[in-house]
Amino acid sequence: MSEKRIEFRIPLMARVDVLWADEDGTPRVAPATLEDTSHRGMSVRMKTAVRVESHVTVKWGSEQDSGIVTNCRREKKDYILGIQRETAEEK
Repeated sequence: MSEKRIEFRIPLMARVDVLWADEDGTPRVAPATLEDTSHRGMSVRMKTAVRVESHVTVKWGSEQDSGIVTNCRREKKDYILGIQRETAEEK
């Protein structure tokens, strides 16, 4: 299977926390692994599914980044989230 990527991705393995609001608006937080990053997005692996189009914040150390979940797929016992970063105008 060949993937058609627009941007070069940098593989990573960093422990992060993902923050979002569930369908009821309840704030949620879950540990995750940041698997790769690019200029416009990132991919995280976690044990919890997050609804597509949810706004998420990814925090690690004193850093954080925000974006919108563009896809969420199951892979064995985990979920892989594709996150599109917010531009400065969207924040």
